[in-house]
Amino acid sequence: MNRIAAQRVLQAVAAAASRGAPSSQALISAAGASSLHAAGQWPLVAPALQRSLHASSHLWHAQAQPVEKEASAKAGASGEGASATGATIGGAQEGASSKGSDEGASSSGGGAKSQDEEGAGAKSSGGSSRGFDAQALWQTVQKDLRETLSPVQGLRSYTKKYKGAPYQAPEGDYNGTSAISVVKPQQTPWQKAWNSAHKRVAHIPILAKLLGFKVQDTSAYKKGEEFVADLKEKYETSDHPMVHKVEDFKERVFSGSEASQAMHEIRTRDPAFDMNLFLRSIKLDAPIVTKAFLKHDMASLSDHCGPEIMQRLEGLCAALKQQELHEDPTILFVGDAEVVEVRVMDGDPFVIAQFHCQQLKCVRDKFGNVVEGSPDTIHRVYYFWGLQQEKAGVVTADGELLPPRWVIKDMLWQSMLALI
Repeated sequence: MNRIAAQRVLQAVAAAASRGAPSSQALISAAGASSLHAAGQWPLVAPALQRSLHASSHLWHAQAQPVEKEASAKAGASGEGASATGATIGGAQEGASSKGSDEGASSSGGGAKSQDEEGAGAKSSGGSSRGFDAQALWQTVQKDLRETLSPVQGLRSYTKKYKGAPYQAPEGDYNGTSAISVVKPQQTPWQKAWNSAHKRVAHIPILAKLLGFKVQDTSAYKKGEEFVADLKEKYETSDHPMVHKVEDFKERVFSGSEASQAMHEIRTRDPAFDMNLFLRSIKLDAPIVTKAFLKHDMASLSDHCGPEIMQRLEGLCAALKQQELHEDPTILFVGDAEVVEVRVMDGDPFVIAQFHCQQLKCVRDKFGNVVEGSPDTIHRVYYFWGLQQEKAGVVTADGELLPPRWVIKDMLWQSMLALI
């Protein structure tokens, strides 16, 4: 997305907010008049701007009411002070004949000056409060638009196939260090004391026999092992209901749920796995895969999808091509991805994720005539992806280890008319 256009949007919103109380329609009009609207990218920014303006408008009105009450109270107090000052000045003028006019003038000037100072103080307090609200609005809008417009640093695709050259081990014999030396391990003080005592009593026959005694060589120990093995075999082959209840209880308590087993396997294969980054990566891949599906781009779909889903998509796209129909690939908005279920399937972790897109519902024939929907019909389409983690990652030619890829094994979608 054009960063210059995004910066112009922020400048337009800041200029509109600095003029006074923020109006959602005024700020949206100011942002819509920027070059981002002319570039056709305004639908991507409008939802984020609308959310931030709605929140800041409530914040503005909630803070404006105490400010107005405080200003009215100050105005009433200043009016009462002015009337009292006028009465005192009038009495002083009647009582003092020689200095009445001068004191009255100076008092009235002081009263006017005090009123001006109070008015300036109220104005400054109101201006600071108004400036604080505008600054809070500006920070909220700037943060929301930055998250919408700016790409996430270091975010990679979890579903895209690596097409580069893998790492190749150097050919030939190893020429590095190959010498082996035997190093005697250092003994602890306890080991040194034990060895010294053992040497002292080794010549005594009875003590030497006791030191060389092993329980595993006795007949009683061997009979006990055979008895335990027979009991274990009988327990494992038993069909008693109590045995099954005990095994079910052990499985529930010690093995954990299916989701916990799947997460354990995911962390085993990828110790640095982060579910939040995984969902943000799905949101990053969502418009790419969806547009490739709407454009019938099988090459781009094969970079993200597995062979099972590719057979289904190839059949759907072949049917549309045979009818010479083309879908509009315009996507207006992509929602956040959510995890629906985490489970283990065929020994591999399997995650079902959900997101929705706002896209145009318009199907045209080879002549460009609309046969279904219209260019102005917006549908909200809910997508469900079934992603399966591969067993191992890939080492690139530069020696970088890429974590195991998540392959799209299944895809479902449901369309519904968006109310606008």
